[in-house]
Amino acid sequence: MKKNLAFLLSAALLVTISFNCGKKDTSEKKEGEDYSKIAATDTTGAVYGDWIIQRELADPQSLNPVTLQDATGREFSLHVFERLMWAAGRESYDLVPWIAEAFPEETPDHLNYTYKLKKNVTFSTGKPLTGKDVVFTFKAMMNPLVDAAQSRQAIDMLKNVELVGGDEYTVKFTLSRPYFKAIYALSDFQIMSKDAADPGGLTDKYTFADCKDVATAQKIPEMRKFADFFNSQEANRDPKYLIGSGPYIFEKWDTGQWVYFKRNPDYWNKSAVHGMAYPEKLIIKVIQDQSAATVAAKNKEIDIMYVVKPMDFVKELDKPEQFSLKKADPFEPQFVYIGYNMNNVLFSDLKVRWALAYMVDRKLIIDKIQYGLAVPISSPVYFGDVKNFNPDLPLIEFNPDKAKALLSEAGWKDSDGDGVLDKMVNGKKVDFKYTYLLNTNESRKQTILVIADALKKIGIIVEIQTLEWSVFLDKIKKHEFDALMGAWVLTDYPPDQYQIYHSSQSKNDGSNYGSYKNAEADKLMEEYRSEFDENKRIDLTKRLQKVLYDDQAYTFLWTPKAKYVYSDRFKNVRWYPTPPTAYHTPEWWVPAGQRKYQGDK
Repeated sequence: MKKNLAFLLSAALLVTISFNCGKKDTSEKKEGEDYSKIAATDTTGAVYGDWIIQRELADPQSLNPVTLQDATGREFSLHVFERLMWAAGRESYDLVPWIAEAFPEETPDHLNYTYKLKKNVTFSTGKPLTGKDVVFTFKAMMNPLVDAAQSRQAIDMLKNVELVGGDEYTVKFTLSRPYFKAIYALSDFQIMSKDAADPGGLTDKYTFADCKDVATAQKIPEMRKFADFFNSQEANRDPKYLIGSGPYIFEKWDTGQWVYFKRNPDYWNKSAVHGMAYPEKLIIKVIQDQSAATVAAKNKEIDIMYVVKPMDFVKELDKPEQFSLKKADPFEPQFVYIGYNMNNVLFSDLKVRWALAYMVDRKLIIDKIQYGLAVPISSPVYFGDVKNFNPDLPLIEFNPDKAKALLSEAGWKDSDGDGVLDKMVNGKKVDFKYTYLLNTNESRKQTILVIADALKKIGIIVEIQTLEWSVFLDKIKKHEFDALMGAWVLTDYPPDQYQIYHSSQSKNDGSNYGSYKNAEADKLMEEYRSEFDENKRIDLTKRLQKVLYDDQAYTFLWTPKAKYVYSDRFKNVRWYPTPPTAYHTPEWWVPAGQRKYQGDK
């Protein structure tokens, strides 16, 4: 899995940016690519055909756009399910009407948004996409019994969605309070087919008012029944329920091996400039072992992959042209972090969190493990977003002496001389020992081993537990961990930290996994969301970054460069500053004489 939304997660929601970092690629000087500039479109003579086989570290967590929680699921679901509006050009975050005819009509109080839908949009089944499908999608998402907490937080002020005057092509959204980013949030949800995903019409049996809380929902049998189905493996993995209007059709899923998508020959918008979809198939091939994946790339068994281990990218794939491959390492908007469960007595003390931050030798890790392909950070806002980024937060140095002093101030001492710090908590001696929870990412494991070695020298003992991706996600959203290392892919410009840090998101499977709580931070996030003056928002977000930094809500580590290798037979490969990925494979194409895979078999 290239980016872990796990902090990765999901659907239209996370924090964002709008500018590329403007830095020039360093590892590919011989090719002379400048990833701050997007290559011109190369579609002269483009033809349909060939497949793209993409290596992933693990299966997607889901392909249901309402419940998915990871970047791979998000990436591929966007080829199947479409949005009211999206940044179709990928060069910027400028929204382009897609399912909608135009930008919505917005009332002066910012509480009502009315969209007119295009009348020629069809699902892959041939059935028209109407406002009933839009209402269904939002009803499914707002049902508090559905596993979509990460989606609901993005528009938790949504009060109602309805057809206007019974017109199936006019949809009105009503909010309970203003949200400056409402158009971005409403437009970005992927629309599902009601006929396919709710054949029994269960969502017709409840209202948006019934979605106000879990207690109310539990009293309505249809809400419980729908949620049970919609949360099931069937609704998240079975193609018959996952019908979209996009250029690709979800075809088949072989767990732990392959996921198949085929081009929709009847796609309603294939003549649009940004509706192009050339490959006949997009295929996920799951290869957990990075060394095996590198061999597969060299053997031309896969066409594109994110190289998890920087050493492989730099050394094993030093001369990609020998294997008919190319390399690219653009920055992508994301950040890597260490998170702590603040309900654990070990991490509830601010001095301890700062001590742990001082024990991360970022320079050593970036140089030796990341091979220089990363930039240290102190904030959750992407450094390329010069407008919103707070530049006044000093990078945290590696300083064991400061760490030891802070731990001592917090009462952690080696009272029994066994080499491990301890402290009396509620009348019981507690040793400073804990476990880092990781997914199967070798680079992260190497990083934690370096940190663990440094911590051991000052009397802190840590262990590592590695879990398969879906199990890892389940654990962290249930707060069943001591510490974790993860990354957030940043999307949905402009930035909004609510999902990750607001105290309300520490409950009901929200994305505040570490249960971080700070009244000042909550207030800043709430004010930010309701502020329509951009200059005032910039001030609020910079102040929030300072609070999160002072509080060490996360130990912010670095923003890595992406590390891609891909087959050189593809044309029109362009690298973008917009998430969820730096590339857009549907626009890649292969000249007829260079195709590797023929037909649709």
